[in-house]
Amino acid sequence: MAIDSLIKTVLSELKLAVNSKTVIGEPITCNKWTVIPVTKVTFGFGAGGGQSEKDPDFGGGSGGGASIEPVAFIAMNEKEVKFVSFNEKQTIWEKILKPEVGEQIYNKIMGIGDKPASDTASATSSDLSETQTDS
Repeated sequence: MAIDSLIKTVLSELKLAVNSKTVIGEPITCNKWTVIPVTKVTFGFGAGGGQSEKDPDFGGGSGGGASIEPVAFIAMNEKEVKFVSFNEKQTIWEKILKPEVGEQIYNKIMGIGDKPASDTASATSSDLSETQTDS
């Protein structure tokens, strides 16, 4: 088998394994909730070949692999939609985007608020200390 047809075969098999339904799964309905799984799909592929004057029939090979990891699910009913992540670590941006932290940052910038500085500092310093330990 020529190396180009070997590569095409491996790629076509990977296409079968990894498609849009793999990343955003089939909806599952239970009671009044619909749950849609969300996965992270990674895959790798390699190919090689060779020829030498001594052995012109010498060939090469190829291979590939895929990994599918559940990362979250989307749950919805008639009134609400929730995105629930399986990853408990939060980035600094996710922490900053919390409504209570965003409000404190805004108030600090605008010089608004009757809260003592210690109240504002304690909420943001705990978030920042968690971020520093994650790094």
